[in-house]
Amino acid sequence: MARESIEALLNPSLKVSRPVAACARCRSAKIKCDGKLPACSGCERAGKAKDCSSANDDFARGKERSYVAALETAIQRLQKKVEDAKMGDHYSRRSSLMMLTHGRPPLQHKSMSNSQRKEASSVDELVSDFGFLTVNATSRDFHGFSSTMSFAKLLKAISVKQVLPVFDDESLPPRQSISHLVNYYFENIYVMLPFFSETEYMSSLSKVYADSQAQSLVSPCDLWSVRLVLAISSASLCQTRGDENYNAAIRHISAAMNLAEHVIYPGSIVGVQALLLLVQYSLVDPEYFDSWYLIGMAARLVVDLGLHCEPAPETKISKQALDLRRRIFYCTYAIDRVVSMSLGFAFSFTDDSAPNVLLPTLATDQESRSPSQLFLRSVRPSLFLFDIRRVQSAFYQKTRWSARQPWTMAVASEYVSSTVDDIQAWQRTFPPSFSQKHLQTFYLESLYSQALVLSPNQVIPNDIIPDLNKITFFHAAVEYSEQLRMMVQSIELQACLLYTDFCRARFVSRQFQNIMWANFDLLLRGSSIPGSPSSPNALLLENCNKAIVFLTNISQVLEWPKQRWGISALQEIFEQESAVLLERLKSRHQEYSMNQMPVATTAAPAPQPGFFSNMAGFQQMQPPPQTELPTTQSYSSNYMSYPTPPEDNPAMYSNSAMHRSMLLRATSWSPQAEQDSFNLPSGSLPRRSYNFTGGQG
Repeated sequence: MARESIEALLNPSLKVSRPVAACARCRSAKIKCDGKLPACSGCERAGKAKDCSSANDDFARGKERSYVAALETAIQRLQKKVEDAKMGDHYSRRSSLMMLTHGRPPLQHKSMSNSQRKEASSVDELVSDFGFLTVNATSRDFHGFSSTMSFAKLLKAISVKQVLPVFDDESLPPRQSISHLVNYYFENIYVMLPFFSETEYMSSLSKVYADSQAQSLVSPCDLWSVRLVLAISSASLCQTRGDENYNAAIRHISAAMNLAEHVIYPGSIVGVQALLLLVQYSLVDPEYFDSWYLIGMAARLVVDLGLHCEPAPETKISKQALDLRRRIFYCTYAIDRVVSMSLGFAFSFTDDSAPNVLLPTLATDQESRSPSQLFLRSVRPSLFLFDIRRVQSAFYQKTRWSARQPWTMAVASEYVSSTVDDIQAWQRTFPPSFSQKHLQTFYLESLYSQALVLSPNQVIPNDIIPDLNKITFFHAAVEYSEQLRMMVQSIELQACLLYTDFCRARFVSRQFQNIMWANFDLLLRGSSIPGSPSSPNALLLENCNKAIVFLTNISQVLEWPKQRWGISALQEIFEQESAVLLERLKSRHQEYSMNQMPVATTAAPAPQPGFFSNMAGFQQMQPPPQTELPTTQSYSSNYMSYPTPPEDNPAMYSNSAMHRSMLLRATSWSPQAEQDSFNLPSGSLPRRSYNFTGGQG
């Protein structure tokens, strides 16, 4: 018998080509049967309608079935053949999907029967649905358990702080009125976190704004990406809660959340991209969404897809798909690090759990060859952001979550010194061609990084930090507050600030207060800036005034979240914590300025050339000065010196973690030499030397 085609199986003929066979009663009585259903006329007249049944070749006499049942059996056979045919095509598509997401083909035999192929496909489906099983298992704690609980509903249940308002009119504004929002996003935000294709977004934008005849081509993902980009840009440009940009952002995000069920789901790169857009919105509008839960879930989806690992060398994957994998991973990594550090939480995954993912450099390589044809915006600034996040991540993980016992002074000295070298080398890679917004953002990152490294923590307590480190932290914190206040007061730079920037300001302010209370007289007497007043009394007045300025700047900075998002807790808590210190500083300042009291002559560390020797130019939005952080040798005589970067390669640095990058490993590295030269406590990550990727090219 010839094998039926798929079309024939999908559309079987239901026409009866010949009369049905006589029923069993008419056959035995040898009378004509009209074949009427459900009972023939003869059986109806005899009162035997219920016993009327046919006998045919498919069923033996005595086991006859009705004609309807026979048709149902035939339909079941046909449906089974259709499912078997579809299963082969489904398995082929699933193999291609696994190649893209996991970087490896599924295990399979060279030849498989239909039953074996169906069993293998069922196993693959079961493995991919583990994420959904987890959702169903945990959803019992959120609004009751039901079969309709989905990943998106669970995500909204745990991450939504308050219900979004509902609007009757959810139509999009005219396309000409949103051009500036789209351009703003790609020029300022996308170039720092390019986790999707700009070309694909423009295609989605064209579909959404096409004529009514082409509306059928618009997918939920198209609408989601268009809405979220507009919402992020509007929220970034918001000045006060309730202004025009604020209302536009709420309208876009409210309309977009109706599509969450269709775009946010596990097991898909598109789902991760959709979730990362929502994370971005939560950072520019923390009033409605909790970024901690959102980025944590995004990080787990990334790990579930295997994006935290490089594909096997024999895997066949296009350069574009590979570069997209790396972009998504590093954007998730960068956001997870800044959110976790700003809130004081642990990372979603550690550095050593994903040690081999290379930085995405395909876009920058191609744009260097034909920049006018391939890419509208350069994404090279993202490489600099990924570089500094690795430095921050390594230090934060090591000093706050990898150990609990305090280190010795020698170990702490070498670790802090090498990290300072990292920050210094990273700062030297800034290209002057970057926009002032990006230069200002990176400069603020360098100040925060120094404050993070030089402040006390669980393994480096205050009593083993040398005096010069404390004084350097003092001036770094003051400069950090000045730059942050300047950004808050600049309408152009306000849009660059995220909720995490204000959380980090609270962190720096707490560390500042802790160090001030523990080293009050030392910090007022000391100086690490060349050209400071030689008079001890004048130096006291200057440093006392700087401490007051720092507290005042932070209070003004934390006024912005209250004005922009209605979040007043940050400022209120800070003012309560700093009230006593501020009064003491004001009292001491008045005492020194009016009474001119003699000052004790306890020796303070000698001034050293450093990072803050020339900051005035940057306040006029000039590129940050190419001055260096204090060298390792200037830290303290009690600290062990660490080699400075070689002169012929200023971008070389030694980092504390197995950084993931396209960077070249030093040829002189060996595990034994590494362990001998830097004997960290047990559980410490190995040290390796690289070149910064951002500074290459």
